[in-house]
Amino acid sequence: MPELSHDLSSFPEAPVPVVAGHYEARLANSSQEVLQAQKLRYQVMYAEKGGHPDLHKVKNKADIDQWDECAHHIVVVDNKVKPSKVVGTLRLVSNLSLAEEQLFYTEEAFDLSALRNRYHSMLELGRFCIDPSGRNGAILMLIWKYAMQFIVTNKIEVMFGCASFPGTDINEHRDVLTYLYNNNLAPEELMPTPVTSHVKLADIMAREIDFDDATKGIPTLLRGYLKLGAKTSDTAIIDPVFNTTFICIYVDAKSMLSENTTLVTAR
Repeated sequence: MPELSHDLSSFPEAPVPVVAGHYEARLANSSQEVLQAQKLRYQVMYAEKGGHPDLHKVKNKADIDQWDECAHHIVVVDNKVKPSKVVGTLRLVSNLSLAEEQLFYTEEAFDLSALRNRYHSMLELGRFCIDPSGRNGAILMLIWKYAMQFIVTNKIEVMFGCASFPGTDINEHRDVLTYLYNNNLAPEELMPTPVTSHVKLADIMAREIDFDDATKGIPTLLRGYLKLGAKTSDTAIIDPVFNTTFICIYVDAKSMLSENTTLVTAR
């Protein structure tokens, strides 16, 4: 295991809020803001996208799970309305904040032993949601910028998560997955391996595709990760609970920061 890269007693160090007009991106600073983020997650992932929540989530109209208590919740707050409203969120879970022997959410689907053995400071990014009224790009960019500053400030070595595609018909995403398999596959020694029912991408690859057309089908957030050098799993998992098909991705943050000086200097 690599040596500690920073003093754990000061983790996490919260970057200063990022403001654009009446929007403000920062870490949630109250249980009420976390609840607003959980309700937004429920609205987007279940009510809007056709997922199938359990009874506890239905009763609360909120997406709440075991990782929320140890997570750091990025929220974008709309200060134009009174009281202010959470209109965007991204959950950050660090291995430095997990309980002893607690696994990441991603590890319910993928074995990340190779990444755990390579990196000390790991950050899972997940539960990315934006209010339907704010999907013009501004909120996404604020979340993205704040997340990158969190990674820089806290010297994160690798960030990872699940990249989701809508629906449970993997054939609808064949061209995009073929593109990723041919261009962004993780090296064998760091490959996230599935621990549940899965589909091997090699088995569903399209014979002939137009890679330029295929890239148009890449979800916006995943496109951002790919620009930073993201690597992808060679398997996909079909998830009827969230009505999605997803792969595992990771970004070596050390390499990312060495190649993106604008991120290194961002504060």
